Amino acid sequence: MIMSTSSNNIEINFWQLISNIQNISKVEIPIIQRDYAQGREDEKTSKIRGLFLDSLIKAIGSEDSKLELDFVYGDIKNGVFQPLDGQQRLTTLYLLYWYYAYKTGNLSVNKDKFKKFTYETRISSREFCNELVEKGENLGEGKTIAEKITDASWFFLSWKKDPTIKAMLVMLKSIESKLNGKSPDQLIEEWDKLISDNPPITFHFKQLNDIGLTDDLYIKMNARGKQLTDFENFKARFEKHIKENGFENDLLLTKANKEQWKELTEKTFSHRIDTVWTDLFWKHRGDDNLVDNEFVKFIAGIAINSYAENQEIFKSEDEDKIIRKILEEKKEKTIKITDEVVKRERIERRITLLFNKPNEIMPEDFPIKKSFEYLKNCFDIYSNKELKYDELKPEELNLWNFLEIKKVKINSDQEIDNNLFHDFIKDSKTEYKQRVLFYAQTQFLLNVETFNSKSFTEWMRVVRNIVQNATIDSASTYISAIGLIKELSIGCENIYQYLSSNLVKSRSALTQMEEEITKAKIIINKPDAKSVIHKIEDTNFCRGRISFPLYCIDFKIENDNLSEFDISKLEKVLNVINENFADLNKKLTDEFKRAFLTIKGNDYYNVWWKWSYSFNANKGWLLDSVIDLKNNFSESSDWKRDYLKELFLKLFDKSLKDIINEYECPGNMPNWKKRLIKEDNLLNGAKFILIPSSNEPNYCILAWQQRPSKEEKVKKIE
Repeated sequence: MIMSTSSNNIEINFWQLISNIQNISKVEIPIIQRDYAQGREDEKTSKIRGLFLDSLIKAIGSEDSKLELDFVYGDIKNGVFQPLDGQQRLTTLYLLYWYYAYKTGNLSVNKDKFKKFTYETRISSREFCNELVEKGENLGEGKTIAEKITDASWFFLSWKKDPTIKAMLVMLKSIESKLNGKSPDQLIEEWDKLISDNPPITFHFKQLNDIGLTDDLYIKMNARGKQLTDFENFKARFEKHIKENGFENDLLLTKANKEQWKELTEKTFSHRIDTVWTDLFWKHRGDDNLVDNEFVKFIAGIAINSYAENQEIFKSEDEDKIIRKILEEKKEKTIKITDEVVKRERIERRITLLFNKPNEIMPEDFPIKKSFEYLKNCFDIYSNKELKYDELKPEELNLWNFLEIKKVKINSDQEIDNNLFHDFIKDSKTEYKQRVLFYAQTQFLLNVETFNSKSFTEWMRVVRNIVQNATIDSASTYISAIGLIKELSIGCENIYQYLSSNLVKSRSALTQMEEEITKAKIIINKPDAKSVIHKIEDTNFCRGRISFPLYCIDFKIENDNLSEFDISKLEKVLNVINENFADLNKKLTDEFKRAFLTIKGNDYYNVWWKWSYSFNANKGWLLDSVIDLKNNFSESSDWKRDYLKELFLKLFDKSLKDIINEYECPGNMPNWKKRLIKEDNLLNGAKFILIPSSNEPNYCILAWQQRPSKEEKVKKIE
């Protein structure tokens, strides 16, 4: 029962707090609060924890004893309660209630309530609380509850480094040891008491209205308030990681180099991240005047690239054992689980984690000096104020949906063109394909001594074509793509010369690579062809892959006889695309469909067909938009490709109307098909055609829906 002591001071229990009392939809431990401390393992805290749990459990087990835990107060904004005082007690009660629910089988039915309690002090703490509730009934092996949780498939080993999670596990272990002697029936009885209207443990809840809970107030009222941000803590741990691994031993001061102390100091990670690199991210600080998120996303993104490039990961016997066990349970008999297989799996999982949760970045994600130096070089190249590579864009090169063309406000005073660097460091999720483009851009900047805009654009063009026409949607395919781009970057200053004269060893994106090599050979041997090749690549109809246009001019990609390449014919193909198929979303006109029906067997609609039981007929597809034509006729290697090629060749010097008017219908052509070709308004935007299964059907049915069933949705043509 809730006992009101004033309009703003009530006596409640934890269950009531997370049950929408006082219009509270969420209880959130704010970022500025310190980490959960009651689970610390020092002697003093262990003693206090034991006494506190004893008092809680005694009150729960007693028939008449009650425990009142003083005041819990804070602010409520938009339904979210942020405690100013009471965080530690609330967290302990949360864990106590969770354990009772877990042991009594009441966790799944109460997920929504438990998920209203969350930590914002760290992303890992928040995610752990969520997973503890969402997947708490799916634990691993172990003697204690803490061991079972850390052995669960959903538990990230890196979470063990989060002081709040570590303390929560210690508290759960302590709760388990205190309740071990109780029978299942006792636990159920006590759970019922905890969620009853007459609970054994309560506290006074007080809302502090509109006092403005600033960071300063939290720290003043909680002397142990968190003084460093997560990123500042990360920097401190990174500096320790650098020292422990000797990554900057060459910059250590000695008697021999004391004259260079200033120069050496200015090269260190700790100096540059607080000066030059911070200047870069302060420039891109956005409206919130903070740079932590931008720093974190950049570092996590570089770590992902480094993992893919170097394929090295920090040592962890625990993770190796877990991954090996997982792989062995699902392996095929032909696959041997070697150390390299385990290592590759760990790298892929780490890339996936950082891809989805960049805030999980750790100093250990740069396990070798090579990866650390790569990070520093990336920071340096983009923070050069004179070169301004943080604003770099390939000149006159459309990156399609990989980069939205727009102006972006990077701070209160400055607006720039959107670019790959900006996308890389901002909150929007950067997909794997964009990351490959950013990696390629960075490789160019790191590899060339003098920047050349033309060379850069040609390099990015080739990479864009590869990325567009390759499958790069997972950590595994990303690693393969990075391996390819790393290999090609050797020749990035003159990519066409490199491709035309070197064997590419990578097996990634094989089909597109064959085409890029062919195009490079053409461009090197026929420089006049570069312009039309670039223009036709840039069309939405081709988007980097020009195998169909080359097919239209009878040039085979595997053919090294470049004399067969006809520039003028390719220009005609380009004109046909620009005049008829520039917009992939454009609806195909009736005139186009009629002209397409004049080609070869007059049956292009057989590109897709199904049986219609409603009409006892074969159902074909008359297409809807240009993208349907591209996907079904230009990419195919069977009969469909020849249909579109013949139409393109006719369009070299004729219009769609000319093709229709000049077409002579064969004498054996059904009348309904002649009418579809020759009569202007018969199709009326129809998308499907149904043809009776008889040998000589004397009519067809036009439909506007894929599954026509009513007479008003179709039209019979005789």
